[in-house]
Amino acid sequence: MPGRIDDAVVNELLKHTDIVSIISSYLPTTKKGRNYVAVCPFHDDTSPSLTISPEKQIFRCFACGASGNAISFVSKYEKISYPEAIHKVAEMSDFHDERLEQHVVTKPVDENKEVLYKCLEDLTSYYQLALTSQEGEAALQYLEERGLDSHIREKFRLGFAPEDGVATCLFLQQRGHSLKVIEDSGVSTMLGGQPVDKNRGRVIFPLCDPDGRVVGYSARNLKNNDEAKYVNTADTLLFHKSSILYNYHNARDSSKMTGYVYIVEGFMDVLALEKVGINCALALMGTALTQNHIPLLRSLNCELRLCLDGDVAGQEASIKASNLLSRGQLRYRIVDSQGERRDLDEILKQEGNDALLAHVSNLLDRLDFALNYYTKTNPLQTNDERKKLIESFLPVLVDLDMLDQSKYISELSKATAYPMKTIEDLVKNYKKEQKQVTPKELMEKYAPDKVLSRRLLATENEILYLMMHYEEAREYYLDKVNPFTDETLREIAEYLLDMRSKGIEIDEASLADFIERSDIDEKRKDSLIAQALDVMNSTRYSPKYSQERIQDLQTTRENEMTKGRFNDYVHEATRGKSESEKSRIYTNVQNGKHREGGK
Repeated sequence: MPGRIDDAVVNELLKHTDIVSIISSYLPTTKKGRNYVAVCPFHDDTSPSLTISPEKQIFRCFACGASGNAISFVSKYEKISYPEAIHKVAEMSDFHDERLEQHVVTKPVDENKEVLYKCLEDLTSYYQLALTSQEGEAALQYLEERGLDSHIREKFRLGFAPEDGVATCLFLQQRGHSLKVIEDSGVSTMLGGQPVDKNRGRVIFPLCDPDGRVVGYSARNLKNNDEAKYVNTADTLLFHKSSILYNYHNARDSSKMTGYVYIVEGFMDVLALEKVGINCALALMGTALTQNHIPLLRSLNCELRLCLDGDVAGQEASIKASNLLSRGQLRYRIVDSQGERRDLDEILKQEGNDALLAHVSNLLDRLDFALNYYTKTNPLQTNDERKKLIESFLPVLVDLDMLDQSKYISELSKATAYPMKTIEDLVKNYKKEQKQVTPKELMEKYAPDKVLSRRLLATENEILYLMMHYEEAREYYLDKVNPFTDETLREIAEYLLDMRSKGIEIDEASLADFIERSDIDEKRKDSLIAQALDVMNSTRYSPKYSQERIQDLQTTRENEMTKGRFNDYVHEATRGKSESEKSRIYTNVQNGKHREGGK
């Protein structure tokens, strides 16, 4: 075989190749002037840092320095050798040359991995055969009762691990696999001084890598005993649970035809969709979506449809996954599963094909899903949470047309308790300054906290700080201070007063312990403890207590509350009014006439 591919052939290939087309098959690209931009896949990029020049046929990332031509991009992205990338680009560009075809490129073989692949391939075939044996009847019946016919069983290579796990290991040895290889593949464990199959007596679901090669198993228990329902292969040289997407190799091919792929929680969800003709689904294997999955999903270059469980845990997972997908600038929508407690297979079994197809076709964009979630499923608890939600939505809101923007600002106002006017101003300022500032910087520059002014929130924080350190401040709060306007600070103050009534000395440990033992959900506990300790250890406030200082703080607080109520009333009262009418209302409010008649 000739060694080096002729430079002249490579140059002709590059002249024939459109670098934008090549990179666009891996990443979403956007035209910007004479060039194109994309999120760089070679570092943790959150904004388009990769520039592609059609004129020069090169790419360059100004953040991490990655650069080159179409061939080097494919080599870097797919982690293959340069000669392999040449052949790949030629195939993608429909370029043919006899000189190129004389060079047969073979991937370097990792012998340590190859022996494990061969072991697992033999074992998978053994499991498949065992499913058709007399001993496998119960396993076969289980699969048939789950609606998994012979076509699905064959496609997904479902099987059964015989009860005699010793015999399974002996079979592999007879096929030429050493005990070390059997152990390293994650199959065997020592029992009674001899190796046995960890999966013995279970239904087998093979797990494959992106190339479709078996790298591990999920084994389902058939007995009603105390053993775990599912046992997954432990991490090996081949298998890393957090990097595996079940059925990825099949979904990759089918998604090219459909233009989308479903992301579901487990392999039974994949099989439920397969039963109704949706063969473009992959599963997270019961783990959260991670940064390791992003390159795999990006290379599909299609719409991702996130379809996780409808319970609170599933919806929280959807929110976290959507944040990760958004940072990676991937195209996605979310199946509206909120309130649906059944998994996909249960919907199919109870209501049939049409119901399941209708369920997974009810798609929401990120804005609608998140607003629904934060309004109904998990209302926001703290000002920081509200501000972070606004921050995450600003880049989306600024690109909407006026009608959609108005709709979502209204919904966002309900979810966060920010006045609509505040959010409208933030959107305008972000649009004006987005090239110079991040959403977080903009929030710090312009946004008041909830309907509170920054000054009001700071004042309440300082009063709370004094309450944490001085009995006199706690007594003053009881006698002189109305409950804090900020919900979280108010709740912490109530804990302090409760501890006071029980004679508990207040310090960091006792306060954290008191909140920890309260009867509220775990997430809320964590949030309250974190904010309480943050205030308690703050260096922004004077460590000395004085009656004069706390009275000044209370006076400031009352003034800010009055100002806030005035501004809110004016904003709502003048919405949609003419300029002259706005002026009249403003004058009346200043003169106190808005109070007449209960207005």
